Amino acid sequence: MVNILLCCNEGMSTSFLVKKMQDIATKNQLKVRIWAVSEPKVDTESLEADVVLLGPQIAFLEEAITKRLGGRIPVETISAEDFGRINASTILKRALTLVRENKKN
Repeated sequence: MVNILLCCNEGMSTSFLVKKMQDIATKNQLKVRIWAVSEPKVDTESLEADVVLLGPQIAFLEEAITKRLGGRIPVETISAEDFGRINASTILKRALTLVRENKKN
């Protein structure tokens, strides 16, 4: 099981994206858990995550969140284009790639 945490200002703008990503994962029989939280909850919620994807509206916090999490899991901002278009397939693939690359290291 791969645990993918999405994080934005309030955890609401990513909720629709979570649903779309989960639908694609289910359709492709991928074992993933995807959920969204607001930025203040990322520290505790990330304890169960394999990767943290940030909404573009908090891209400026990527470096700070990476440091707060101690580099133990990948943190990356979703591209504004993919986020705006709700390109769930591309975002899911990127999350899985980040997890796979992190496990190699």
